[in-house]
Amino acid sequence: MSLFYSMMTRQLRQSAAYLGVEAFPGYCYVVLFPDETVKIGYSNTKETLKRRFRDLKREADKEGPGFEVLAVMAGGCALEAVLHHRFHKSRILGKGERFIFSDEIQDFLATAPRLSLDL
Repeated sequence: MSLFYSMMTRQLRQSAAYLGVEAFPGYCYVVLFPDETVKIGYSNTKETLKRRFRDLKREADKEGPGFEVLAVMAGGCALEAVLHHRFHKSRILGKGERFIFSDEIQDFLATAPRLSLDL
């Protein structure tokens, strides 16, 4: 992880703690892949979110059936930074923003405030 990225995500996490993640535009999502890993990412608009889900599904279909959107939440890149930091121990090195579907992530998702979007 680059120093610049580390500094940016720290600033986002601090701002999110102060303002609340809902103050940030966009959507943060958690999706499950067929290999039982999850990706935590964000999109700025509904249109980019739809496009992102299509791309991720196409990527997942190469691994087999089982792609699932687990959550879409308010907070965009700020919530993404918070969650990446929170679940850093579950991150899979060399797999981008993919994480082991750990008990900690499952517990978070059990109570996470989800948005209801028509996509």
